[in-house]
Amino acid sequence: MPEIWLKYGSTDIVLDIKFENLLKHVSSDYPLLTDDEIKSALKDVIIGDNTLILALSGSRSVAKIITTLSQIAQLKGYEKLTVDVFPDVAEALKMYITDTKISLRRIDYLSLQERLGRFQNVIFISHVTYDPLFGFGGTPTLVLRNFMKDRMSEAFKSRQNDLPSVGNKGTPLQIALSYCENIPALSIEVVANYHGIAGIYYGNILQSFNDAVTKLSAISTIKTESTKSAIISMSCEIPSHLTLTNSLNTLWNSSHIVKEGGSVVLIAENKLGIGGGALQMFIEGKLNIEDSRKSNSYIDGLEHLIFLEALKQKYDLGILSTIPQYYLRTLLGFTTYSGTKDILQHLLTKHGKNNKVLAVSDGDEILLKAIL
Repeated sequence: MPEIWLKYGSTDIVLDIKFENLLKHVSSDYPLLTDDEIKSALKDVIIGDNTLILALSGSRSVAKIITTLSQIAQLKGYEKLTVDVFPDVAEALKMYITDTKISLRRIDYLSLQERLGRFQNVIFISHVTYDPLFGFGGTPTLVLRNFMKDRMSEAFKSRQNDLPSVGNKGTPLQIALSYCENIPALSIEVVANYHGIAGIYYGNILQSFNDAVTKLSAISTIKTESTKSAIISMSCEIPSHLTLTNSLNTLWNSSHIVKEGGSVVLIAENKLGIGGGALQMFIEGKLNIEDSRKSNSYIDGLEHLIFLEALKQKYDLGILSTIPQYYLRTLLGFTTYSGTKDILQHLLTKHGKNNKVLAVSDGDEILLKAIL
């Protein structure tokens, strides 16, 4: 029996599966940069008295970039590095950053342009990932999501259908890129998994983002056979585990590998609950899906609700989580489980004792593609 450990919040749980029932176990395996290579990639970053650094992601790799920039700043005579962050990003970065000379300043401004206009030099930092609406996520999409709600609504409405578009450069992404063409700033786009950094791209926002996307696609795409059942968990990255809204991105990276009529199960502790936004409004009875489709305004996480409704018609969507079953099963339509043993028993009962299960360990860091 192979020993497969899957991440469940801050702990690991074992998947006791027989060899004959395991199709494949996949996880991320990036070629990583050394500390010296990371410092070399950041040596041209300009840090001065009138510099604004704005971190848009809360991953371990972004924390590593911030720490390295702080060391560079100290060598230039600056005692403290101040970084603007979103409140939820601040909580994650605090767990990764131990340098006392780094100050995280929570963003409390509504106008990005007004804020940027106060500084001579502006640098965004983001972790490039897969995004179910835009295809890829990074500085252009995170700026749009957080500061340009009207353009975000435009991007949401421009999607081709109600299915995730992970890894595709469609109209929503083009809208995000077109907005960023006029932002007077540079960006550091990071390609990484939890274990380290695989690429750092610094310079013009669009060029840095495109270069990072090319790198991510090259090292994180994994080809495997289509399957009738898959069990998916996330890497050790803290933000991915905290809320259901965050964890669903992992599900969209892998659900398409499952054959229609099959089962896909997400393992996500979600100790902070649903995560607000559209999903929270829906379970509280404050949001109607059909009305939201016709609305001119975008609500955070609305794409997850739309994708859930569409994919429930194709797959049996399951979840192992601490969120109350009433919300997950009755309101959102998930099949709920009490543990990995329960998951395996259900999958083998539903799809046959000879069913082969695909196990995914780092679903937030890889993109699965079917072998044709």
